[in-house]
Amino acid sequence: MLAVKLSKFVAPLSFVAVASALYAIVPPVSKTITVSQVTDTQVTVSPDHKILLADIQGMIYSMPLAGGAAKEITSPFAEASHPVWSAKGGLVAIQSYAGGTFHIWTMHPDGTLLKQLTFGHGDDREPNISPDGKTIVFSSDRDFKGSYDIWTVDIATGKLKQITHAEADEFGPNWSPDGKSIVFISGTGIQGKSIESVDLATLAQQTILSIAPDAGRIEAPSYSPDGTKLAYINFGGMGMFMNNAALKVVSADGKTPLYSGKAVDSFPFPAIWLSDSKLLYTGDGKIITTDLTASTETPISFTAPIPTMRPKYVYKHYDFDSTAPKKVLGIYAPALSPDGKQAAFVALNQLYVMPLDGKPVAITHDTFYKQGPAWSPDGKTLAYISDRDGIENIYLHKMSDTTDANDLRAAPSPDAEIMPAWSPDGKMMAFQNEHMETWTADLATGKITKLTETTFFPGRPAFSPDGKTVAIATIHPYTKRYREGTSLIVTIDLATGKQQQFEPAPFESITTRTEDGPIYSPNGKEMVFVMDDLLYSMKVDATGHPIGKALVLNAETTDAVTWSGDSKHILYLSDGKLRLFDRATRAVRAIPVDLTYTQAKPTQKILIHAARFWKGKGPDEQKDVDILITDNRVTSVTPHSSTPPAGVTRVIEAKDSTVMPGLWESHAHPDSDNGIYYGARMGRLWLAYGITELHGVADNAYRAKEHVETYNANLAPGPRTFDTGEAIDGERVYYPMMIPTTSHAQLERELARLKALDFDFVKLYVRLPFTWAAEGAKFGHDEMGVQSASHYLITAVDLGEDGMTHISATSRLGWAYSRSYTGRSYEDVHKLLVDSGMWTITTTFSQAPYADDPGMATDPRQGIAPPWENARLKVAVANAKKDDGGVAIQHLRDEEVLVADDYRKGGLILAGTDSPLDIPATSLHLNLRAQVKFGMQPWQSLETSTWLPAKSYGLTKDLGTLEPGKLADLIITAGDPLTNIDDVARVECVMKDGYLWSVSDVAVPFAKVKTGAAMCPASPGK
Repeated sequence: MLAVKLSKFVAPLSFVAVASALYAIVPPVSKTITVSQVTDTQVTVSPDHKILLADIQGMIYSMPLAGGAAKEITSPFAEASHPVWSAKGGLVAIQSYAGGTFHIWTMHPDGTLLKQLTFGHGDDREPNISPDGKTIVFSSDRDFKGSYDIWTVDIATGKLKQITHAEADEFGPNWSPDGKSIVFISGTGIQGKSIESVDLATLAQQTILSIAPDAGRIEAPSYSPDGTKLAYINFGGMGMFMNNAALKVVSADGKTPLYSGKAVDSFPFPAIWLSDSKLLYTGDGKIITTDLTASTETPISFTAPIPTMRPKYVYKHYDFDSTAPKKVLGIYAPALSPDGKQAAFVALNQLYVMPLDGKPVAITHDTFYKQGPAWSPDGKTLAYISDRDGIENIYLHKMSDTTDANDLRAAPSPDAEIMPAWSPDGKMMAFQNEHMETWTADLATGKITKLTETTFFPGRPAFSPDGKTVAIATIHPYTKRYREGTSLIVTIDLATGKQQQFEPAPFESITTRTEDGPIYSPNGKEMVFVMDDLLYSMKVDATGHPIGKALVLNAETTDAVTWSGDSKHILYLSDGKLRLFDRATRAVRAIPVDLTYTQAKPTQKILIHAARFWKGKGPDEQKDVDILITDNRVTSVTPHSSTPPAGVTRVIEAKDSTVMPGLWESHAHPDSDNGIYYGARMGRLWLAYGITELHGVADNAYRAKEHVETYNANLAPGPRTFDTGEAIDGERVYYPMMIPTTSHAQLERELARLKALDFDFVKLYVRLPFTWAAEGAKFGHDEMGVQSASHYLITAVDLGEDGMTHISATSRLGWAYSRSYTGRSYEDVHKLLVDSGMWTITTTFSQAPYADDPGMATDPRQGIAPPWENARLKVAVANAKKDDGGVAIQHLRDEEVLVADDYRKGGLILAGTDSPLDIPATSLHLNLRAQVKFGMQPWQSLETSTWLPAKSYGLTKDLGTLEPGKLADLIITAGDPLTNIDDVARVECVMKDGYLWSVSDVAVPFAKVKTGAAMCPASPGK
């Protein structure tokens, strides 16, 4: 296995060696899937017009230009795209992500002798070879000034030259036929608004054509051989998906339209000119030969074999019935007291204080959310976050008190307050709100003052020892074209508001923008933070600004760092264990936490008499049945009897309702960035809408683990949650819960951390190279018995991952092999999803269906959601009602046609939402309704949220259907969901692991809801 990133090699490295090394760690290919249509493919043609190379699903294939059988010439590990053939015939340039950064490579036309031409931390993309075969032009952000520019590299020497320097993003370059100028796209971010030409001799630049800001965008220019015509791709529309994508050919000066392609879904790549009147372009799933003179288009018929394999491993064992004590791993946000003798932390939904040589004692005893304990400088007061008065605010607990009864809000606010930090004099606190703004609060008056505008999910603030500066970690994107960047240290002067940015190290990041620092030493000499998963220190000057080089202090995975008041010790977490670090000697002391929990299991025999019963699979439902639940499992499902079985302790009459399995939300981030603002409301909100199973696919590790243990112990209402920690990402990151992984040693630490915290899934995010993704998947399988997935199709098809967490989502390429810019997928995607045996999650992100049910925004259950989230839902409903729904509905229809087709062919299609990025709870119901609206039967749609997830995750022994012996996770809902899919949202009562609540009970204390109260009254003692 490679120990460092390929991009850091000083000499070129052959892909062949990489691939051969990696294939040894995965099982052999199980079968081949042959496709004849492709999604988002780019092509190039040999100078003699005999051979065509096509990028199909991230592999380069060779085939006759006339069509026929295609042959794979690069492996998935090459991560090759954008092939372009030299006019001189012997060389092909590609863009490759091998090693974790986009660079320009060359290879022979048969895929051999791969050679890396560009190196470094910049992303080099979209190569094109000059007419004389000596130079490659490409776009790059390697100047690191905030935009993409046009560069060239000499093929023989590797010498680089920057051609453009504008603040605009300049990309998609191509050559004029005489090689004297370069044509390219200029715009802001991905919004290409003009085609520009630059003279290489004088660097004079001129605009060839431009489009209006609201007219869409343009990409991929290319000249005809005689230089009289210019082709490009025009995208109409705005937003997540384009309305249309068409090939356009104009005169070289851009003034005269000459041709418009017939494909309605042209792919975003340059047309390949075969002559002055013939060209190739790709779109509508095809490779198309176009005769401009005759105005005819002819697709090239071909077949491409794609290798697939399914991983085989022993699934993780879940004992859902054991009541043996379990060691607590979810120790969330520990804070060391100023005297260095105690630690405060959140676990099992309570705030604990623990002497370092003693046992933890709970300060709180309620079902509300807790977060962010922070000691006052004198150690007499403990600040923490709670939503016991409705909204997460800062509370102050006097350590002289024995209970939390006298704890009051420090600075009451209708907005959320999270991640509190004390000023050194104890008179002020800094915190963040749901708008991702940093604020300060005067503790004497309660007055709050905004310190910074919104930054994208900043880390916990920290005051400098003189109290004049606050430091946070925040994202610094490299460009507007792609959102990723590094998590930097930002200092804010409290007096002036002036902000300054500091790198923890070149091209490195603070590991997570949550509890990983930076945090100042009280003596004012340094700040510490987590980078590369390790503890680092950096000196600071008198103003609190970092100076010098970051120095590593330890050699073990580190999270959640805090100082003692004398700056002699640092407390942190390592793989679920508390550690005390001696700053002078660097000795590490283990701090045991004597805290366990017991998986809750009711002792009961409940009978539910239901008008209708659907077991969670198939088209049939039973009527007038009795469902007997003993403890936490279904005992029997039988025709109704007027005489209850002996020993029944409770009878629920659901004579006009349907009993069915609780819904499975297969893509959520309950403990991610904006999930933290929901507090105790989130678990209740999901239950109120019938969601009893939750698949978390990237969250703050310790917050997630704390919630899983809390829900398992039934210490707060919430779904049965299968979770992971932060996603493993590459060098560049975006979200705060994605780990920027820059070395193989760090990859190993991250995987070991997931295992130590006993997670249920391995999420591999968009900038992690496929070499490491394959290793991550294998580790999850062999060492943890859990599944892995990412946003990419080929890794799930051929490299050992189990599925895709979206049909299509963010990609490091900027476009996806699974769905085009207009939202369409073709035969390759359909066949790979079904025939490979992988699963995929449909996350529609469409709010158009709210127009069909605007009452969702005023449903009493929405009182459970935070006010700002309910406001977001109301805006979504209002926008859906105003919109005619044409374009939005068409995009939704396109996805649901794919979903229905693949489902009917046996594909493993699962329903999810990406909540809370999308609106929690209601968006899952929209997903199910959209499936029915565009072709599925209600029972088929419901299967994507019942037994199909259980099947996909290997949990059908216990979950997915309601049958004797299965866990009692169910809902009672008004109406008949198998007749009207809308009825599944009419939840009256919900049961998880045998614990039964009415929706009324679930909503308390955040909302007044009457639903289910009469049918499922609270049991004594609730």
